[in-house]
Amino acid sequence: MSDFNENSGVPTPPMGAAQSPFAAPAPPAPPTYSTPGYPAVGGMPTAKPPRPAVTVGAGLLVLGAVLIIAGSFLTWFTILGESYTGFSDGDGGTKDGPVFVFLAVVLLAFGIAQLAARKVLAVGILAILFAVFALLAALADIGDVRDAMDLAESFDVDASSGPGLWVILIGSLIAMAGAIGTVAKRRV
Repeated sequence: MSDFNENSGVPTPPMGAAQSPFAAPAPPAPPTYSTPGYPAVGGMPTAKPPRPAVTVGAGLLVLGAVLIIAGSFLTWFTILGESYTGFSDGDGGTKDGPVFVFLAVVLLAFGIAQLAARKVLAVGILAILFAVFALLAALADIGDVRDAMDLAESFDVDASSGPGLWVILIGSLIAMAGAIGTVAKRRV
């Protein structure tokens, strides 16, 4: 018997080849993936998901800003019975209180913007930067107060530090945590 069909010129498969147990199964169809805003393979365009709500991160930003403002008005240190805040230095000038209030107002605005508009990524990154500025300024002022306390102690002068700068430090850490939380939520 010939392997060729005389009518078509194409070889015919041997008997039972289609039902062979050794034949490879047909490959599965490739999976269909879709990215929000782009059409799925063979499908209609998908809608973009809504922006994630970042109420916890924005709330931490607002809380941190309020603490920074409060710390600016609290006592930073006391020398010879006279207390000094972020707005007085004894010579009629001011300290870094207005800088902290400015940074806190910006952080407060970022927190409110994230609660209202859910614009998370750009505002979150800027909030991280402003919180870092507040943190570094608070650490620098804490170092200055510690130096002043050491100097006062060496001259046996009555001096003590107050809670203001520590409240600012805690507020800036809370604001930074909130800002990082909003950026991380955006990535999810």
